[in-house]
Amino acid sequence: MRRVLFLGMIALTVNSCGVLRPKPTSDIKVTNAKDLIEQIQTTQPSWNTLDMRGSVTAFQGDSSQRISTSIRIRANELIWVNAAMIVPVGRAKIDKTGVSFYEQIGKTFFEGDFSAIEDALGFSLNYAQIENSLRAVPLFESPKRRVRFAVIKDGYILKSRQGNLRLSNTYNQQFMMTKQLLTLGQKRLVIHYSDYQQMSGQWIPMKIRYEGQSKGETAQLEFEFRKAEINTNIRTPFSIPKSYTRI
Repeated sequence: MRRVLFLGMIALTVNSCGVLRPKPTSDIKVTNAKDLIEQIQTTQPSWNTLDMRGSVTAFQGDSSQRISTSIRIRANELIWVNAAMIVPVGRAKIDKTGVSFYEQIGKTFFEGDFSAIEDALGFSLNYAQIENSLRAVPLFESPKRRVRFAVIKDGYILKSRQGNLRLSNTYNQQFMMTKQLLTLGQKRLVIHYSDYQQMSGQWIPMKIRYEGQSKGETAQLEFEFRKAEINTNIRTPFSIPKSYTRI
């Protein structure tokens, strides 16, 4: 039940200067996992704040809902989500303590730990992993040993295991992540990245799609951003109205 409520809430809550869209190029070729990991680290973003505007579409079963969305991130601290249709409809906040959101249509709110994320996507993730999923950074660091390396047509793949958890990260020829796959028994989480933009020398994915499968159910969240800024002053106001009902 809470899984449905959380996805529904995401559906409801969910002309930058100096932004370029050059086609990334690289003449560097790698032939082993160690060199690939070193190149990947040079492309990973290092911004302190990120402000993105666009839309999110939530898919649950045969239904879907698209909503205008702004996401603001303070690195290693806070993810703030504001959603609107014609008027504001809700906000969400994720920090190191857990998840909070409220929606103005039904006047309800939720405050709790990261189990709401697990209910929605099927995997238990902490704050750093959630932020990394928006950065296009691996949720789990690849081990330096026992990692499998493969060259594919348009890039590279790194595969590894942590206990029963299987990890597969795919990169393009410019060493930017295009997909990460987590598999644990019958549970799967796939995150796709595309439409990278360069901002002040850093590459930001403007399209991110989450596909979670758990207990025979599949959920998808698809973000499409039209505008993004890094390292600007951002505001993240969040206050749950006292008259709202907890869910």
